[in-house]
Amino acid sequence: MQINRLFLLLLILFSAQGFSQNSKVLLKGVVSGNNGQPLEGVSVALKGTAYSALTNEEGKYEISAVPGNYTLLISYVGFKSKQTKINLQSNQTAPGITIEEDMAALDEVQVTGKSKIQRIKEEPFNITAVDLKKLYNTSADMNQVLNRTTGVRVRENGGMGSTFTFSLNGFSGSQIKFFLDGIPIDNYGSSFTLNNFPVTMAERIEVYKGVVPIELGGDALGGAVNIVSNKNTKRYIDASYSYGSFNTHKAAINSQFTSNNGFVTNINAFFNYSDNSYKVDARIPDAFSGTFGPWQKLKHFHDGYKSGAIMAEAGVKNKKYADYLLFGLTASANKKEIQQGTTMFRVVGDAFTDSHNFVPSLKFKKTDFFIKDLTASLAASYNIAQERSVDTSSARYDWSGNYTIKNYETSGGEINDQKTLMVFDVKSLQSNANLKYDLNEKNSFAFNYTYLGYKRSQDNERDPDYIVTKPFVNKNILGFAYNLSALEKRFSYTAFTKMYDLKGEIRTYYQYQENEVIKPSFNDFGYGTAGAYFVIPEQLQIKASYEHAFRLPAAVELLGDGGIRVNPNPYLEPEESDNVNLGVSFKQSKVKHSFGIEGNLLYRNAKNFIQSRIDGNKSIYVNFKNVAVYGVDGVVHYGFKDWLTFDLNATYQKTLNKDNSLQPGTDQVNYLYNKQVQNVPILYGNADLGFHFRNIKYKTDNFSVNVSTNYTDSYYLNPPSLGGQNKKEIPEQLYFSLNLAYSLQNGKYNVAFECFDINDEKLYDYFNVQKPGRSFTLKLRYVLN
Repeated sequence: MQINRLFLLLLILFSAQGFSQNSKVLLKGVVSGNNGQPLEGVSVALKGTAYSALTNEEGKYEISAVPGNYTLLISYVGFKSKQTKINLQSNQTAPGITIEEDMAALDEVQVTGKSKIQRIKEEPFNITAVDLKKLYNTSADMNQVLNRTTGVRVRENGGMGSTFTFSLNGFSGSQIKFFLDGIPIDNYGSSFTLNNFPVTMAERIEVYKGVVPIELGGDALGGAVNIVSNKNTKRYIDASYSYGSFNTHKAAINSQFTSNNGFVTNINAFFNYSDNSYKVDARIPDAFSGTFGPWQKLKHFHDGYKSGAIMAEAGVKNKKYADYLLFGLTASANKKEIQQGTTMFRVVGDAFTDSHNFVPSLKFKKTDFFIKDLTASLAASYNIAQERSVDTSSARYDWSGNYTIKNYETSGGEINDQKTLMVFDVKSLQSNANLKYDLNEKNSFAFNYTYLGYKRSQDNERDPDYIVTKPFVNKNILGFAYNLSALEKRFSYTAFTKMYDLKGEIRTYYQYQENEVIKPSFNDFGYGTAGAYFVIPEQLQIKASYEHAFRLPAAVELLGDGGIRVNPNPYLEPEESDNVNLGVSFKQSKVKHSFGIEGNLLYRNAKNFIQSRIDGNKSIYVNFKNVAVYGVDGVVHYGFKDWLTFDLNATYQKTLNKDNSLQPGTDQVNYLYNKQVQNVPILYGNADLGFHFRNIKYKTDNFSVNVSTNYTDSYYLNPPSLGGQNKKEIPEQLYFSLNLAYSLQNGKYNVAFECFDINDEKLYDYFNVQKPGRSFTLKLRYVLN
C-alpha cells in the first residue's frame, strides 16, 4: 500500500507542474524527399529554441510551442538543410516540405537526425533494438539474429524447425514473451516460431530486458521480444528465395499497397523446407550383444521439416475514424519429423508432429479518440488450430537407418511407453487494448488491458480408454502507467502498476488413477518504474529500472500435453521476480568516425521458479526453486564513414540456486544453496566486422562483406559443485561465419552467399545433442518499390 501511495503522490506532483505552463499552440507538417517519399527521423526544430520533433514513418511531425515568429529548421542525414520563416499564432498545419539529397554530404556523413532505432534505445527501459533492414540479404532467421544480441542465448536441439529455448538474462521459455506488432506470436500457431520467421517480414526487433512497458501487455517475468513489421513504404514487393546445405529451401514474399485514398492491403507469405540431413558423431550398437561400436559420421535420416504461412490484411489508414483499421486472415501449417529423444542415444525413425492454424485478426489505432490527445489502439487475434503428435510405430531404429520390428500390439511407441496419436483442437483468443492520454507535452497517462482465453479438446485416438477432456485457462491483465518527459527532453520517467488474474478448469489424467476437476485461481498486483537522463545531451545517457513482476503459468505447464510427455499440474503457483537494471551509454559522431559504448548491470531475484522435472517416464512442471541472477553485459561500436562497421558484445551472468530449504530428514540446508544452477551458459559474446563498398561498377550498386563470430564458454550439465573428474560438460565453442552480398539498382536486385561455421566447429547447446556444422547458402532477392 505504501508503494501505491508513493506512485499516487508522484502522479500528483508531476502532473501539477504541467498546468503551470504558458498556453501553447500546435504546429503540424510533413517532410518528404525529392522522390516524393515521406522521410522518417528528420529533425524539425524552431531555430534557437528547445522546441523540436522528429518525423514518424509517414514523414509527419508535431511541435508544441508558445506563439511567435520562428525559423523552421529541417535537417537530415545526407540531405541539404532547409530553413523556412513561420508565424505561429494558433494551431496550424505547415505546407509540405521537400528536401533534396546532398551527394557531397553522403561522402562525409554528419548525423543530424535520429533513426527510430536510436529513439527506441533512448527509452528509459533496458532495451536493445535490432535494425533488420541491414540483414535482408542474409539467410539468418530471427533466432540467429537474436543470438547475436547482448544478454540473449538461443539454445536449439538441431536444425530448421527444431525445438529451442530462448534465454534472456537468465530467464527462459515462457518467462519471456514474444510479440508480432503487439500480438503474442504463439497465437499465430507453431509455424510462427523464431527459427523459421523470415527477417524480410519485419522492420526491427525490440528486446526488452527485465522491465516491459505496459502497452505490450502480457505477464513476462524476465523480458519481452517485439517484432515490428515493415510499415514505412506505401507500395512495395519484396521476394526472396534461398537454397542451402542439407537440402534447405526458404522462400518469402512480402507486399504492401496503399492507395491515394487510404485503402491498404498487406500480403506476406513464406515457405520453409529442410531435410536437416547433417552429419553427427554417433555409434551403432551390435544387434546381438547391444555393445556400441566405434564413433562414425552418420546423417540425420528422419529430421525433415516443412512449414508455410500466408498472412493477408486489408483495411484503411489516415481516415477521420481511424489512423488505421486492418482486418487480417492467417493460414499456416507445418510438419516436423522427430529424429531422436532427449539425447542422441535414442534414435527415432517414424514419429512426427504437425499442425494447422487459421487465425483472423484485427488492428486499430486512432489519435484524438473522442477527445483531443487521447490515443486508442487494439490488436486482437483468434487462433483455431489442430495439433497432432503421432508416435505409433513398432520399429526400433539405429543411426544407420536400419530397424527391427517389435510386437505391434504389446510394444509402445518409439518415444512413449504407449502408442499415442494425440489430437488437440485448440481455440485461443488474445487481445491487447491501449489508451494513452497526453496531458501536455511533458505528461501522459496510459492504460492497458490484455486478455487471453485458451481452451482445447484433447483425445488420444490410439487409446480407447482415454477420457476426452476440455480444459481451459483465462488470463486478465490490467496496466496503468504515468510518463514524464522533462528538462528539454533530457529526462524521461515512467511509473506503472499491473493487476494479474487467472482462472481455469483442468481435469487431471493419470492412468489407473481417478480423475478430478481442479479450478486454479490467482490474483495479485505488480509494479515498476524506469528513468533515463542525458548527462551530456545526445551523447551520455544513464538509465535505471525496477519491476516487481509476476508470470502466470502457461497453458502447457498447467494442462500438460495430454499425457504424451508432460503431465498436468493444476497446483502451479505463478512465478514472481524483482528485476533491477542499471545502464549507461555513450555515443559520438564526427565527420568520418562514429563511436558508441553501452554497459548494463542486472539483478533478478525470482521465487516459485517453474521448471520441468521427471515424473515417472514423463515430466511435469513444478515450482522448483528460487534463483538469483547477477550479470553484466556490454556493447562496443565503431564506424568509419559509411564503409566500415565493427560491433562487439559480451554477456557474463551467474544464476544461483536460492533454495535454502532443509534436506529431507536433516537440519542441513540444501547443499546446492547459493551454487551456480546447472546447464545454463555463463559467458558468451559476439563480434561482427562489416565492409560496404558503393559504386563498384554502377553508381547504384553496393557490395558488402560481413564476418561474424560467436563464442560460448563451457558449462556443466549437472551442478558444477558436485561430482569428480568426469563431469558432463557442454564444451567451449568459437565459430565464424561469412556473408557476401551484392545489390544493383538501389537494392532492386540482390544476390548473397553465406558460409555458416566456416571452421566447422562441433556445435552443442545441450549435452550429447549435436547441431548442424558448416553450411552454405545462396540467396536471391528482388525488391520493387
